[in-house]
Amino acid sequence: MIKVLLLLLAISRVNGFLDLETGWRQLELQAGVHSISSGYLDFNPLDTRIQMRLTQLRPDDDLRFGIDYEFFEEEERTSFVSSINFDWHTKPGHKSGVFLHVGEDFSDCIENNPEMLAIPSFADIDMNTDYTVELERGKVRGSFKDGCEKADDGSDTWRSWKRGMDKIRKMSVKLTDSKFLGPEFTLNDFFTMEYRLVHACPIGTFLSDRVGMCFDCEADHFSTGGFPNSCNRCPYGSYVPPGVGFSEMNCTFWYSCPGGYYQDETGRCVPCKAGHYSAGDDALFCHPCPIDSYSESGARRCTECPYGTGVGTGMGRSQDDCQELITEDSGATAVCKTVPFLQAMLVSAYCLL
Repeated sequence: MIKVLLLLLAISRVNGFLDLETGWRQLELQAGVHSISSGYLDFNPLDTRIQMRLTQLRPDDDLRFGIDYEFFEEEERTSFVSSINFDWHTKPGHKSGVFLHVGEDFSDCIENNPEMLAIPSFADIDMNTDYTVELERGKVRGSFKDGCEKADDGSDTWRSWKRGMDKIRKMSVKLTDSKFLGPEFTLNDFFTMEYRLVHACPIGTFLSDRVGMCFDCEADHFSTGGFPNSCNRCPYGSYVPPGVGFSEMNCTFWYSCPGGYYQDETGRCVPCKAGHYSAGDDALFCHPCPIDSYSESGARRCTECPYGTGVGTGMGRSQDDCQELITEDSGATAVCKTVPFLQAMLVSAYCLL
């Protein structure tokens, strides 16, 4: 156990302190140290997003810091492929910068949208899109494609950026602040910087923002998968089982229900509860199973109890509910001996006859 804790501590120091519940990692600069890099993390740009969260702790009008997301073929600096670079400067009159850097031809795609240069509280990086970076949960999206430089040989930098994605297997995060920041301060006094990797969700699920994991859509909801933070509701009166719907076409307006279901007041098909059954179609309720028979939820028909056992009407939810009958008695005496204790109390006058 101690070895495991030491290993986790060592990893956290390299990659950033990890919140196991939410997946967020925090990078912190120590006093006198103006740059820190995480370790190498496995990364597939085709199905993984990077999320960044910046929390301002106190204002400052002369603060400069940067965050670089660097991508590699392997755990070697010499295998560098590309990077996404943020460089912020809070001093009035000084311009911030956000750009994509391509290692293949040492060219950049510069972001010119002023809204993209503001220090965000939340950012998503999705390399599998044309906008690549979006801020404040999609309110502002990048336009790097329009600001790409041409390499010296005239090649298209944006195409080089997209082509390099096939090589990426690893990533690292680098946090830097200004060397001119006073010795009594570090960047941590002004901002906390956190990041995490989230994987694309399959169809019929959504990405929980709190824990960074995928969960099934509830009944009557659908999702195309990817990175949605919620599911879409089916049109009123239509239905799809939980975790199944991937488009509105999956939402069905039932005109008849399958066996084991009934229509509720909205016309939606609802399974019969245990101990009941239904033939389906336009049934508005389920029937209780006859005496000495049982059914599980969603049953089209009931099953007879094994020979020599019995159960009351609508009370049999499984074969375990079928209780052994006492065959040496007959008539009222046999009935009285097979009913549960509380029921026997209620009909004691009859049973004592």
